[in-house]
Amino acid sequence: MAEYLTVSALTKYLKRKFTGDPYLKEVYLTAEVSNYRQRPGHQYFSLKDDGAVINATMFKGLFDKLAFKLEAGMKVNVVGHVDLYAPNGSYSLIVSKIEPDGVGALYQALEQLKAKLSQAGAFGILQRPIQKFPKKIAVITSPSGAVIRDILTTVQRRYPIAEVILFPAVVQGAGAVPSLLKQLKAVKEVAGIDTLIIGRGGGSIEDLWAFNDETLAQEILTMPIPVISSVGHETDTTIADYIADQRAATPTAAAELATPIQLLDLWNNLQQLQTRLTQRMQVQITQQEQRLTRLMQSYVLTQPERLYEGHLQRVDQVQQRLYQVMQKTVQERRHRYEIVVPKLDPLVQRYVERAQQQFIRAAKALDLVSPLAILGRGYSLVTKEDGLIRSINDVEINETIDIRLSDGHVNATITQKEEQ
Repeated sequence: MAEYLTVSALTKYLKRKFTGDPYLKEVYLTAEVSNYRQRPGHQYFSLKDDGAVINATMFKGLFDKLAFKLEAGMKVNVVGHVDLYAPNGSYSLIVSKIEPDGVGALYQALEQLKAKLSQAGAFGILQRPIQKFPKKIAVITSPSGAVIRDILTTVQRRYPIAEVILFPAVVQGAGAVPSLLKQLKAVKEVAGIDTLIIGRGGGSIEDLWAFNDETLAQEILTMPIPVISSVGHETDTTIADYIADQRAATPTAAAELATPIQLLDLWNNLQQLQTRLTQRMQVQITQQEQRLTRLMQSYVLTQPERLYEGHLQRVDQVQQRLYQVMQKTVQERRHRYEIVVPKLDPLVQRYVERAQQQFIRAAKALDLVSPLAILGRGYSLVTKEDGLIRSINDVEINETIDIRLSDGHVNATITQKEEQ
């Protein structure tokens, strides 16, 4: 008879097959990432091509070490082993290594970070001019490399009065980023520094990788002084080069950017400027002397009274005309007054008398219609709280009323109603 297995037994058998198969212990796949959404812990996604899909799992410890950002739709090369998950009977690829297909993981990470910072506008923030005549130049680099020697030699040749201060740092390997960040903070603490040069010599992308760190880029953005980046050579451009105020292809070029031209040339230029300034000043002095001579010979200074002779004559003429006008105006007003005043008194007297008569007539007419006069003839005004009483229907038995008379008022209570 056939032997029936439990689901658990069958699943354990299949799991041993998966784990024991030498072809499934280490699988190399090229596929497209699908159904990917980054989670806080382990990562679960799919790998697919035109004909099939397989689930994939990458544990947190390995995922956190990725140099690039995994994205849906990305074509990748994956190394892992196939395993069966017993609780739901599904199999998946347990990823141990993953990198972009056709380009290294570091290059992929670099391009992703460049795109992120460019979109944020970080590459255009630092565009400050370099101090032309620096007193102190800070240099963050390895103390034992050729970079610091090239910078010191160039500064000594071109501008020896500038002080070069070395801030030694690790520029390669796992400790490079913390070391560079520490020295950037140290530069901020030193007063009087005019320019900062940060860099190293050439190398592979792995050698230069510390200068592609996002945290380092953000720290450079906070520097209070202009930053010159000199990392690698002309073809080796890092994130630090994009962020800095200026980028130099070599340490020598960085030192040249940080200093003016050689002192001898600078001295010659100053001499030429001094000569030109002296000539310009002499021309200005000659022109001003000629102008002064012309002014001193003008009648304004030799005969100043001529400036106001004409004005005095005009003032006299205006005063005379004004006096004549005022005399004429006074005479006209006096004449009109003498004509009008004798006629005014009778008119005013008649006007007052007419107004008094009109007032008396109005008072008599007002008295005829006055409510007080009507009350004086024996009438009264009966009211209650809500108004005047005109009919017996306006009151009720036992309701209180107010009776207004010519010399006062009384309160009464309704005891009886009788219609007429």
